[in-house]
Amino acid sequence: MCGISGFIEVNKSNKSKDIIKKMTSKLRHRGANDYGIEAVSEKPFIYFGHTRLSIIDLTHAAHQPMQTDDKNLTLIFNGEIYNYIELRDKLILSGIEFKTKSDTEVVLRAYERYGFDCFKKFNGMWSIAIFDNVNNTLVLSRDRFGKKPLYYYKTESSIIFASEIKSLFEHPKVKKNPNYKKIYKYLSTNYRYIDIDEESFFQDIFSIPKSSYVVINSDCNMKVYRYWSLDIDSVNKGISDDDAVSKFREILIDAVRIRLRSDVKVGCMLSGGLDSTSITSIAYKILNNNIETFSGITGDVEGVYDETKYIEEVVNDIKAKSNFIHIDPGNIFDVINEMLDFHDEPICTVSWYGLYLINKEIKNMNVPVILNGHGGDELLGGYWDHYHYNFYDIRDNKDICSSEINSWLVNHNRSFEEIGKFSEHIDKYVRNNYRNDDKFIDYSSCFNNEFILKNKKNIDLKPPNSKSLLSKRLYLELMHETVPASLRAEDRNTMSQSLESRSPFLDYRLVEFCFSLPNKFKIRGGIGKWILRESMKGILAEKVRTRKDKAGFIAPADEWFRTINKDQIWELIKSNSLKERGIYNIEEIVKIFNEHIDGHKNHQMFLWQFINLELWFNKFFK
Repeated sequence: MCGISGFIEVNKSNKSKDIIKKMTSKLRHRGANDYGIEAVSEKPFIYFGHTRLSIIDLTHAAHQPMQTDDKNLTLIFNGEIYNYIELRDKLILSGIEFKTKSDTEVVLRAYERYGFDCFKKFNGMWSIAIFDNVNNTLVLSRDRFGKKPLYYYKTESSIIFASEIKSLFEHPKVKKNPNYKKIYKYLSTNYRYIDIDEESFFQDIFSIPKSSYVVINSDCNMKVYRYWSLDIDSVNKGISDDDAVSKFREILIDAVRIRLRSDVKVGCMLSGGLDSTSITSIAYKILNNNIETFSGITGDVEGVYDETKYIEEVVNDIKAKSNFIHIDPGNIFDVINEMLDFHDEPICTVSWYGLYLINKEIKNMNVPVILNGHGGDELLGGYWDHYHYNFYDIRDNKDICSSEINSWLVNHNRSFEEIGKFSEHIDKYVRNNYRNDDKFIDYSSCFNNEFILKNKKNIDLKPPNSKSLLSKRLYLELMHETVPASLRAEDRNTMSQSLESRSPFLDYRLVEFCFSLPNKFKIRGGIGKWILRESMKGILAEKVRTRKDKAGFIAPADEWFRTINKDQIWELIKSNSLKERGIYNIEEIVKIFNEHIDGHKNHQMFLWQFINLELWFNKFFK
């Protein structure tokens, strides 16, 4: 894992070397093992910068920027190509010779051999910049799910790019202004729609689109090409249970196997949930018992925050070396300010706060690569409302629908009243063009009307065609909503500590296969993730494999706000800067906070976003 930075300009500046040094130095936390800058073209003028976290081929031979012998291609690369060994073998058969054991050289040679088609062949996570001297073009690319970041700022005669926004600000052409339309989206929709487009919290700073590559010519004109898209309408209705489970298990095990490739130590994040325990159990079998796990423990409310009993079930089963990391809230404001130095944008949910603290502890344990279970819920129907989208899909088959509803009621101890409420929600969801507005508490009275009128922007979600509402819902969560937001936070949290995180459930082969399956393989018998549970028989501890309840990573911020952080929140509310910004109706903020303190209502999410936005403004614009 690494940090990349660079710029292309029509006219050379005599300060270019100093600029790229400053830009690249802002990314040293992403890679402290190596550092390189290079002027790779004179016309147009292009500079590359790179910081390296050495994971594969630890020698200096894998230094970046990396060039072909004829200097026709120059590369900087952040990420990992997990199938680099297989690609390398194919390239060797085609006559290409390699000087290193790195996946970086595989990327360079694959582009040399296949051109733009190389991106389709990569299985991994990446942000890439390639200068093609033959065609006099700069090529930028990101992986299919946008796991690795790449931001840019464009003027008429230049394009500046980097792994993180803070690096862009070291270039004198980049202006620092808040993007109020993005801010309104953040405040009005929690974090669900915060990453549906390429905008950032800063005006005129954008992300390179995921699943795409961008070609930039010598005049700094850029064109975007999409190399991958997910088909959710071609469903294999005839596949048998045995074949589906066997194929799913085969792909998942291979996804874990290739993500264990590393020249440094690899561990696993382990909660008590089905996703991370499955990944950990598979990794244990592949590595022949040699796996270390890391688990965050927050709060002391039995059955709500503490998943220790499920974690211990897995740890005892596989006899792993386990690390339990207790989350001490400490001074939330200090930690958020620290996080903002790495995130550059407001932190959307308190769960990312807890994971940041866990990563800080892992850094001290000398395990630079961590596997996790991210993406399993969105891929396999793991969230609570997914059951109801499934009920909607099967509503015309009365026998199957009745059986599923009855099983759901029994397995989760729910009532028919909830079915009725969710039916209303689903109908509204379809009418609202697949926007989940019911998930948001209306805090519009907390904002100034002028701020709302000036910055409100309709959210236009366009899922691919599919007869299944559940498939559309899963697609939106995977490609536009929860997963992109989580991946962005995960990258900043881990890279802030020079750690690399890998997500086997986001192997594109597994994603394509799961979306080719009928929904009965995701939800069956009133329980989600059916195919994962079946595929883990004999691999995962039964108590965890058959677990029916679900608890995400939760930190008890609602209580923290009522107690240890109460005075600091009042200081924010009473500050002159809050009043001068003109975003909030301060009288309503006071009312909301008093309701929270008294315990009449839980406004944790709103208060979390309020605190983060104000601290962000104070850090970047004071």
